[in-house]
Amino acid sequence: MHTLNRFQELDAIRGLAALSVLLFHFTSYQKVKEVGFHFTYGVTGVDIFFMISGFVIFLTINKTKKWQDFVVSRFSRLYPTYWACVTLTGIFILIYQPSTFSISQFAANLTMFPAYFGEEDLDGTYWTLLIELLFYFWILIIFIFNGLKRIIPIALCCTIGIMLFHYFAAWYPNFYWFAGKKLQLINHFPLFFSGILFYKMKVNGFSLKYLLLITLCFLSTFYLHDKGGRSYQMISLLEHQWIILLYHVIFFLFVYGKLTFLIRKPLLYLGKISYSLYLLHQFIGLQLIGTFHESLHLHIYAAMALSILVCIGLADFITRYIEKPAIDHIRNWYKNKEKATSAFNITE
Repeated sequence: MHTLNRFQELDAIRGLAALSVLLFHFTSYQKVKEVGFHFTYGVTGVDIFFMISGFVIFLTINKTKKWQDFVVSRFSRLYPTYWACVTLTGIFILIYQPSTFSISQFAANLTMFPAYFGEEDLDGTYWTLLIELLFYFWILIIFIFNGLKRIIPIALCCTIGIMLFHYFAAWYPNFYWFAGKKLQLINHFPLFFSGILFYKMKVNGFSLKYLLLITLCFLSTFYLHDKGGRSYQMISLLEHQWIILLYHVIFFLFVYGKLTFLIRKPLLYLGKISYSLYLLHQFIGLQLIGTFHESLHLHIYAAMALSILVCIGLADFITRYIEKPAIDHIRNWYKNKEKATSAFNITE
């Protein structure tokens, strides 16, 4: 029996998406010929991450009473784990590429939006985090102005506005370049909107309106293929179209309860550690592959397998000993603070 508090199928999908991104990066090892193949389709794993975020964040904010509740919830979920992963990645950079380490870059990355300080991401995977933060900010503003009941027309207007913004890019090339760097949500927004629509369908049942709007999001994503993100650098438009279609089919199956077969301990485990694994694997994993393969002379596949195990171990440690305790501590502190404030107001 499902509740709207947790959908285990999404945890499993999240775990599979994280694994696909990991395989994309690991098979792009410097000497791809030694690996034998490059799992280019893994680059699209972030697309289904964005769809899941649209679904889950809309679910979360629908249960939110005050905007502060949402901020504390998201902060406790994202930042402590992120800081731990940034710090660990920084240590690996100091070990493997000390000449490239920059205190200013490291400090800017701790904010999760280094682009606003003119700094590059410390690890290549971090580019999606700013997009997530911008989506959180967008939906929080809607919540503050009591617009959740009008979320669909608002999101539809945003989607149409984004399409027009890209279409007329030649009219404002400088601002277009700036927006592409600082407001990357405009390159991926329809995927979040799809997630919101699937949530609506899950809760309210099938509607032709939802189907037409999901189709619009689907087609909008095609148009945005080469407007940002990373997919266009690795796969063709046609390949991307088929994969986005697959992701939407997966969500339809999820909405109608046809993905329960994914509820298996290994996949749920991957989903549980997916955030840490996503943040940790690229720079650290590729350096470890190089050490195991070139220095310890392990076969490339053995080096990759061992690196995957190490990254999973590190992600497990951070999830178990940093992420979960930090979430519990911050949220309990906030609840106690709210109780104390309420008690004070009553006595007043």
